[in-house]
Amino acid sequence: MKIFGILVIIIATTAIGWEWARRLRLRTKQLKDVRVGLEALETEMVYGLTPLSEACERVSRQVRNPVGQLFHRFAQDLQQEEMLASEVWQQTLIKMKNTIEFKQGEWDVLHQFGQTLGQQDLENQRKHLRLALTYLEQQEADAREHQRKHESMYKSLGFLCGILIALIML
Repeated sequence: MKIFGILVIIIATTAIGWEWARRLRLRTKQLKDVRVGLEALETEMVYGLTPLSEACERVSRQVRNPVGQLFHRFAQDLQQEEMLASEVWQQTLIKMKNTIEFKQGEWDVLHQFGQTLGQQDLENQRKHLRLALTYLEQQEADAREHQRKHESMYKSLGFLCGILIALIML
């Protein structure tokens, strides 16, 4: 029975380590998806002169979930709500906060971008979009580097913590 308990502890701590590593990978992928989505939004708005809700709906089909879901929710809420686009964007970000693996800095960039959404002319809107993209590119590079450095460490650490706890229990 003691061996069974030790195995359960080792398996559980290993799973926790793998989960931490998975979140690192997700953050990197989702940062890339948001960047791709914003680039597609820029194309739709600037070159296609597509209305914001329709542009976001198109973008939602071009990127993976949950980032695609972010753009889809925003497009739906924008059509239904009687609020400014910036307010709808802020509400959508709040709704999606638990499903996207971002740090506070990335959320801040998206919030700042959203404050100008639909309130300025097309050229200023494009400048704010470019600024957000620049910051997100830097965050993506940092996330990739962090993932490279820490992913295998988290996996190993989970397993080794399980072994340590098992040894202490003996």
